[in-house]
Amino acid sequence: MPINREEIIKAVDRLEEMPSGLHIKYAVSAFGNEKEITEDSLSHLTMKIKKCKNLGIFLSQDSDLEGDHMHIEIDNNWISLQYIENDGTKDACFYSSFNSAYLDSEEESPMRCSDGQSIILTRYTMHDSELVAKCVEYFVRTGNLYSGMSWLKGWTDWE
Repeated sequence: MPINREEIIKAVDRLEEMPSGLHIKYAVSAFGNEKEITEDSLSHLTMKIKKCKNLGIFLSQDSDLEGDHMHIEIDNNWISLQYIENDGTKDACFYSSFNSAYLDSEEESPMRCSDGQSIILTRYTMHDSELVAKCVEYFVRTGNLYSGMSWLKGWTDWE
């Protein structure tokens, strides 16, 4: 019987410097509209995140979101940031922003998602737009999660 598991991956004290270059190639909307990421579009994206402007996009190496990808939703100062790894396999897992006050809650956040139908639980939200902008920029530049933020890792054990 499958068992859903979660654990907190704590932020590290020693923060990485922001590298240069671009690793992630595409920003894709919930409806499949894709844009190639450039230095200018990354700068615009991080500024939009810092200002907490409503947003809903996926960041991926593949414009069809076939592989691992990051999902960002912002609505009225509520933010959800999630990285999905090995989707569709038994090794699938996610790394998400989280609100420690709601870890034991199934309460729905007040966010209206960009796809018009998804629901994000309050446990997967945060409000620090500066940190989210840094996480997104680091991800686009490296393809890796920013270790200066704590992440909630979730997966299913197939025992």
